[in-house]
Amino acid sequence: MKKILPSLFVLVLMVVATSSMAQSITVSGTVFDENESPLPGVSILIKNSSSGTVTDLDGRYQIEVPSSNSVLVYSFLGYFKQEITVGNQRSIDVNLDPDMSDLSEVVVVGYGDQRRINLTGSVESIDGAAISRQPVFQASQALVGMTPGLTAIQSSSRPGADGATLRVRGIGSLGASNDPLVLVDGIQGDINNIDPADIESISVLKDAAASAIYGSRGSNGVILVTTKRGKVGAMTVSYNTYAGWQEPQTLPSYLGAIDFLRVTNTDEAAIANYEQNMATNPDIYPDTDWMDLLFSENGFQQYHNLTVNGGTENVQLMGSISYTDQGANVKNYNFKRYNGRFNSDIKINDKFDLTFDLNFSQELTSQPNSGLDRVFLDAFRIDPTQVAIHTDGSWGDGWSGQNPIAHATDGGLNRNENNYFRGLMRVNYSPVKDLNVSLTYSPEYRDLFDRNFNKMYTTILDWDSKSTRNVPDRNSLSNTNTRIFENNLIGLITYSKSITDHQFTILGGYEMIKTNWMQFGASRTDFIIDRFEQLNAGAETNMRNNGSATHSSLVSYFSRFNYSYLDKYLFEANVRRDASSRFAPENRVSIFPSFSAGWRLTEEAFFSPLDFFSEFKLRASWGRLGNQQIGSQNIRTIGNDFPYTANILLGASNFIFGDNVATGAAQNVLANRGIRWESAETANIGLDAGLINNQLTFSVEYYVRTTNDILLALPVPRVVGLSAPLQNVGSVENRGVDFNINWRDAIGQFNYSANFNFSDVKNEVTNLGGLGQIISGNSITTTGSPIGSIFGYQSMGYFQNQEEIDNAPNQFGGLIPGNIRYVDQPTLDTNGDGMNDSSDEVINPDDRVIIGDPFPRYSYALNLTADYKGFDFALMFQGVGKRDLLLQGDAIMPLWNAGKVQEWHVEESWTPERQNARIPVLAPTSSGSNDARASDVWVFDASYLAIRNLSLGYNFPTLKDRLKARSLRVYTSIQNLANFNRLPKGTNPLTPNGSSGAFFPIARAYTFGASLTF
Repeated sequence: MKKILPSLFVLVLMVVATSSMAQSITVSGTVFDENESPLPGVSILIKNSSSGTVTDLDGRYQIEVPSSNSVLVYSFLGYFKQEITVGNQRSIDVNLDPDMSDLSEVVVVGYGDQRRINLTGSVESIDGAAISRQPVFQASQALVGMTPGLTAIQSSSRPGADGATLRVRGIGSLGASNDPLVLVDGIQGDINNIDPADIESISVLKDAAASAIYGSRGSNGVILVTTKRGKVGAMTVSYNTYAGWQEPQTLPSYLGAIDFLRVTNTDEAAIANYEQNMATNPDIYPDTDWMDLLFSENGFQQYHNLTVNGGTENVQLMGSISYTDQGANVKNYNFKRYNGRFNSDIKINDKFDLTFDLNFSQELTSQPNSGLDRVFLDAFRIDPTQVAIHTDGSWGDGWSGQNPIAHATDGGLNRNENNYFRGLMRVNYSPVKDLNVSLTYSPEYRDLFDRNFNKMYTTILDWDSKSTRNVPDRNSLSNTNTRIFENNLIGLITYSKSITDHQFTILGGYEMIKTNWMQFGASRTDFIIDRFEQLNAGAETNMRNNGSATHSSLVSYFSRFNYSYLDKYLFEANVRRDASSRFAPENRVSIFPSFSAGWRLTEEAFFSPLDFFSEFKLRASWGRLGNQQIGSQNIRTIGNDFPYTANILLGASNFIFGDNVATGAAQNVLANRGIRWESAETANIGLDAGLINNQLTFSVEYYVRTTNDILLALPVPRVVGLSAPLQNVGSVENRGVDFNINWRDAIGQFNYSANFNFSDVKNEVTNLGGLGQIISGNSITTTGSPIGSIFGYQSMGYFQNQEEIDNAPNQFGGLIPGNIRYVDQPTLDTNGDGMNDSSDEVINPDDRVIIGDPFPRYSYALNLTADYKGFDFALMFQGVGKRDLLLQGDAIMPLWNAGKVQEWHVEESWTPERQNARIPVLAPTSSGSNDARASDVWVFDASYLAIRNLSLGYNFPTLKDRLKARSLRVYTSIQNLANFNRLPKGTNPLTPNGSSGAFFPIARAYTFGASLTF
């Protein structure tokens, strides 16, 4: 009996165990990151238990769960936690989204990276998934509304040139570039030269503390682009594609021929005759819709990308190739780009590792030979009673041969080829623990070839006589080749050490940049056979050639010191010494320091009662930066590389001796050996906070940025005979605030996030070196006002009758009731106190005042994302709270130079019954007319709210199994879906300020795409 009892006990245990095992479920699958790459080391726990597992090097896992009601919790540092109920699933693949609200994430900074909690400067990070979520061809477009303090303005949808203008915390210079420094994997580059799918992350360094490590190049902020690299794990192959079309988001609507004739006071009998013959004889009685004919194409666009990624512990590889084809809605306009990138990381041994990268691209742009600006200007202007295309297919003459449809279709092409290559080799050496030495060499080569063929076409002057005109009177071809080669060498030494509660890092570095620029051009006319677009096919009688070259260099030494005590008290100091060839030897060198500190109050004992805060950090910084990009938006432009010397230009002043031309030389600009760097000082205070385990995070910053020693060309007496030299005389101040708030959460399998950001900057010129104001056209820069303020006449309504005209100060041209009535500003000092207190009874250029500010203020954006059971959704709202827009000429004025009339002009122009109208009387206007002056009548409120992007996608869990694929996602997206504003119908608030109609309109893009990973 004693032997039987133990046997029965063991038997019962076996039955229970077997029963338990029968109820358990085996679940397996793979965890992927936001780039569809396997994610090793992901923690997978059974909710409310201590049981779990982790993914292997290929991102795979297998786990036993008690029942179908079990909930699996997937978590990984830097990624958003996800919970999934097992249910009937036996294979569960998971895509984890990066948790950008995690203050412990690693952020790329100058020449390295730091944990976000240890940052003391102003740095914003944008994940590559947020970039690739928008199907755009230029990466700068995807930055619109992504982060506070970075203003990205896309004012055109021209294929190949639809990138956004980037500004970090306003503009601070008058004579030098305001573009931020863009670095791709640590080397200066062009953000629009990168395939957006290759971007891993983008960091925006906004204050001097974050940017001072870049010294003379960082005064306008720094944008660090990090490309994707190979990851440890099985090799993956990804194919991404999308296709779609674009159309103008909004276009002006013009009156047809009959209504146009009526508003131009054409005789009613003539109108009746015109209307009767339009249908039967359109060659003489046309009703031409120029905009419809111009935008006749479907704007087809497509994109394809193939990426290979993977590797071992010793070798990781990433390679990608892509093809972009972007068509326009206008004939003969197309942009193509071929991109290739190869990134490799090789671990040689425990002390050495090697990085070897290659990047190349080719961009091909084709457009009508004089550019689309001219084509659009004519389409905005020519009235509907002019013929574009006759019934037999011949070209109408338009206005004296100006036929934009003929020009775009048959007027020849401007073809541009841009070839780019960059290599990078970096060697890292760690001789001892905590010490790292690296040496990076990166050559860059760019070859640009531009071929512009101006082709002759024939128009019909008179339909009855069939007389013709050749436009232009002779054809011509010009070729221009530009070559740029840049060497970049960087050496770094980094030492990091932790001693009990103290942590510090010391970095020292050397950088050398040398650029060589060369250009050659040639041209000929009179090509007998216009299909042979080669120089040798043209006549030798008018052949021309030109050539030039320049170079520049920058040598720098820099260092950084980071200190942290208990991750509570933070300090950082930077210093950089730059020497630039753009300045004379005695002014060539300058020092750029910065200091910043942070205090994490959540690490203090007295802060513990506020336990709903998971992070609360105060930080402050100060620093000085420089700007060597003199007089140009491009550091590689000739003529600005040696402004301190008396440049002698060969061939600029030739002489004639008898019948012979002798080459001459002349100086055309005064030199100023004393010029030095522009400098910018920035003070910044900020607060970073996180609540509810960082589900809710926010930051707010206030800054003051002062730019001193601005380089300006002050006027010199004409008797000098030379252009004015540059002088260090100006100062500009920018004051602003940045705010950012983030919320991320999950409800079961429903994950969602919301981000709102806001920024504002107020710009003010504080000193112009005694020069009262700088006026350029309808723009003025003067002390006490923003740079480039809109300058024009202030109106006081309209003349209502002839008596008001007779009693008013003299204005411009012949006046009639309904013309604009300008304010006669005080321009005379009658009491000698130095202040103007009386008007002069004449309206002239002295009466112009500041009437607007074209730089956007109160910029904001709301980004919403969500995903549920394979579906994902993203929506972006973006807007500007304040901006003034001056429009001129064909862009806004009715009957400008005998041009046409928009539909809203009729409803909102002055009439005796509508005396408080939006615009003046409908009357022919030209450059000499009263109403054609730049005035507040033509300045519009350009604030707006836009639906920037809307996308919806779905991951197929079953179809991908049939294809033996890791993931398959399909999606659709609409870019520039809608824009809500107060502008006249057909006008987009992103129209360039001061435009007269010569611009490519913003387009709405519809795309359908798929992402497949094996």
